[in-house]
Amino acid sequence: MSDESKVWPTGLTVGEAEELHRYLISGTRTFGFIAACAHFLAYTLSPWLK
Repeated sequence: MSDESKVWPTGLTVGEAEELHRYLISGTRTFGFIAACAHFLAYTLSPWLK
């Protein structure tokens, strides 16, 4: 009854889970880079923070 190629509890195969994880990590890195740039710009361009 149980399929050994599926990862519990998602029902994804190991390959599908690894692919999804790569996209998640890539998106998190992109978001973090954009957030760091926005924080740097807000710090340098805001007169009340100096």
